[in-house]
Amino acid sequence: TNNMRLSFRALVLASCASTAVAFAPSSHNHHASPLRSGPKLLRMAEVSNIPGPPYAGPPVKPILDSVSYPQDMKRLDMRELKQLAHELRWEVLESVSKTGGHLSSSLGVTELTVALHYVFDMPEDDIIWDVAHQCYPHKILTGRREKMSGLRQLGGISGFCKRKESEYDSFGAGHSSTSISAAQGMSIAKSLLNKRRNNCIAVIGDGAITGGMAYEAMNSAGYLQSRMIVILNDNGQVSLPTGTPSAGGTVPASQLSTYTSNLLVSKPFQDFR
Repeated sequence: TNNMRLSFRALVLASCASTAVAFAPSSHNHHASPLRSGPKLLRMAEVSNIPGPPYAGPPVKPILDSVSYPQDMKRLDMRELKQLAHELRWEVLESVSKTGGHLSSSLGVTELTVALHYVFDMPEDDIIWDVAHQCYPHKILTGRREKMSGLRQLGGISGFCKRKESEYDSFGAGHSSTSISAAQGMSIAKSLLNKRRNNCIAVIGDGAITGGMAYEAMNSAGYLQSRMIVILNDNGQVSLPTGTPSAGGTVPASQLSTYTSNLLVSKPFQDFR
């Protein structure tokens, strides 16, 4: 159906790193109320022609202003979703520049976060972020944008997912390789409770996937035939590189990394994309 095609296209956003970058002076009114007439897209040429320092984001974020919770995204079309990812990326940059925090990990999942919240329906569906240091875009899209100024501050919101903080935080972690086993446990619980919907999604990076607990969980999930989705965010940005430094930089040293790298450049995968 058309809805299924649109949902699939949204999920493909996760592998798209071509979101346009525009520079313009910062605005102090980043959290204005949603436009009554609905979000308006700014043409990149219009934004880029506004003079300002090269580190400043868009002066306004009309699409992001119209999204308080994931359900607000359902009415957006593909062009607006890409614009949302662009505005969300700058929102993360501006927030972390003031409070500090895990920047690169959050920027690395911006499109993926938009795609997941567009396709699935939290909090009924469960999205588990491994480690959860990459959860800033997720927090902004789940009602905590106004609280980002207190990120990792005394009395403010956590730098990781925290179940007491929001019903949209399915699992609290702070360390690696636990997401797949958590997703499996949630899936089994929903099956035992005869839940009508059972979507449990684990998002794990190329560093965390090397942990033994992740492999144990995959082995168990295969044996029990648990209904779950595992997304490997293999972007090469391992927090603690496992390779040997060389002139070309330090890259993950593992057969898994080599296999996935070859898969991404293979003709069948490129044809599928």
